Amino acid sequence: MNLLFISRAHPPAIGGIENQNEALARHLSNLITCRTIINRFGKKALPFFIPWAIITGLIKIRKADQVLLGDGVAAIVGWFIKLFSNKPVSCILHGLDITWDNPVYQKIWICIFFRKIDFFIAVSHSTKDIAISAGIPAEKISVIPNGVEKSAITPLSKRKLQQRLQINLDNKFTLLSLGRLVERKGAHWFIKNVMVHLPKDIIYLIAGDGPNKDKISSLIKKLHLDNNVYLLGEVDNQLKETLFTHSDLFIQANIPVKNDVEGFGITQLEAGLCGLPSISSNLEGIQDAIQENKNGWLVEPLNADAFRSLILEKKALLKKDQQIISNRVAKHCLENFEWSIIANNYLERLKQYSIKKTHRAGFSPTNNRQSKAEKILIILKEALGSPINNLEILDIGTGNGEISSFIGARNNVTSVDLYDTRQVSDHYNFTQCNELLPFKSESFDIVISNHVIEHVTNQELHINEIKRVLKNDGILYLATPNKFWPFEVHYRIYLLHYLPHKLFHQALKKLGRYKEDVSLLSIFKLFKLLGKNNLTSFSGFIIKHPRKYLMNVSTTLEKLLRAIPITFLNTTTLLHPTFVFIYKKSK
Repeated sequence: MNLLFISRAHPPAIGGIENQNEALARHLSNLITCRTIINRFGKKALPFFIPWAIITGLIKIRKADQVLLGDGVAAIVGWFIKLFSNKPVSCILHGLDITWDNPVYQKIWICIFFRKIDFFIAVSHSTKDIAISAGIPAEKISVIPNGVEKSAITPLSKRKLQQRLQINLDNKFTLLSLGRLVERKGAHWFIKNVMVHLPKDIIYLIAGDGPNKDKISSLIKKLHLDNNVYLLGEVDNQLKETLFTHSDLFIQANIPVKNDVEGFGITQLEAGLCGLPSISSNLEGIQDAIQENKNGWLVEPLNADAFRSLILEKKALLKKDQQIISNRVAKHCLENFEWSIIANNYLERLKQYSIKKTHRAGFSPTNNRQSKAEKILIILKEALGSPINNLEILDIGTGNGEISSFIGARNNVTSVDLYDTRQVSDHYNFTQCNELLPFKSESFDIVISNHVIEHVTNQELHINEIKRVLKNDGILYLATPNKFWPFEVHYRIYLLHYLPHKLFHQALKKLGRYKEDVSLLSIFKLFKLLGKNNLTSFSGFIIKHPRKYLMNVSTTLEKLLRAIPITFLNTTTLLHPTFVFIYKKSK
């Protein structure tokens, strides 16, 4: 697999997403060919990085099988890539990249750019729930947690740590928090509601910087906690590892803040690799990082008494069994969240995405297949004048199997395809074959050829075989794109398909976009194959009454379409974007 990974947030810029993207790209590169487009200069460089990433992405996508975006902000790059490529584009979601309370972002990114993304990987189940609430279909979202890796840095001794901090840690029980000082992290709340009620031999170290620093500093002075609570500011990696090594409990007392969520508890896992257990709020993405009694304990947010009681309880437990607990915590984090494991999970999921996006060489999308099946049944019912139940049906071009499965719930369905790319296999029988159908003549009441004929090598043989296996008075449902429509839906390109067949594919190969031969048909070719008098067009009815046929259009557009006379639509069938015909086999 050749992957193009695009990261708008990357070290040396500081942050959780930055570290996640760097580690993921590095570990994926050990498994597959992973090319990157990365921004190393932080948020200030985004106005320059985004257009550069779009241009570079459109060049590099030619050699990639699919694209992975490091977070939702990069969805704009994925949107442009999807305009010119049919390659799958996936996007990692962290939480804040969905909830950011900016009207422009919510209107354009969430409502437009996100809609073009094929698949999403949420870093926690909480993030998945947020994404679903934002309108992203649940079936497009998978959950893979963030990863961690053991640092190669040797921590300082406890004596040197005390010298560097100028804090006496002897005979003290040390609580540690590390992260950006913002309201949701709960440091201010924890000091005000919990620390004031803890014994004086418990001290609280707070590493990090942020907008709440002055507010927290003022509170420490106001409550006379100068000898128990210490603001350390930003810490380097060696000091970070040292703090993890010589502290007793990690505290993540997050509080709920509207539109500011904790996507995942990555710092607790980093602490856990050093054997440091956590007491954390049972909130948002933290719940995916902490497993009760494995690497820490969860407390309901804003419950000061529960935090205080649990800290005192674990203080006594750690005094007795600290080494045993430390070893258990480190083992759990290593076995479940180490980066080599997480990267393999990503690889397996990306391979599945590639299969889901692929039918033969990759043109039949699998999203919204049930709706397509319902639409087919509506048209078949109108054509036959009776419900579609207990009939012998052949579905040519199984794809992921959802259409065959849905129709097969009330009928005897047999499905065939050149390759087996099924994800759903119940309610129907499956056979692999080419254009020659391995069935007796006059075996089926209905044959469905839904966007298949443009892919087959011998279209005349395809039709003749359908006619052969149809019973007398049986019907064929045939849907296929119109060659005369200016936009070619498989390669998502304008006008180029007007070239002669061979020149069209040669041009695609020159552009690096060729997947497989696609031979579009005009209405005149269909008349020649099936006979004009044997065909009934439904495309005009679908255009006039889109919602009846489960097409998603606005109310305004539907009113405009209903005003078009059906006689006009029927006489202009040769110009419709997609042909939907019913063919009836005469006796």
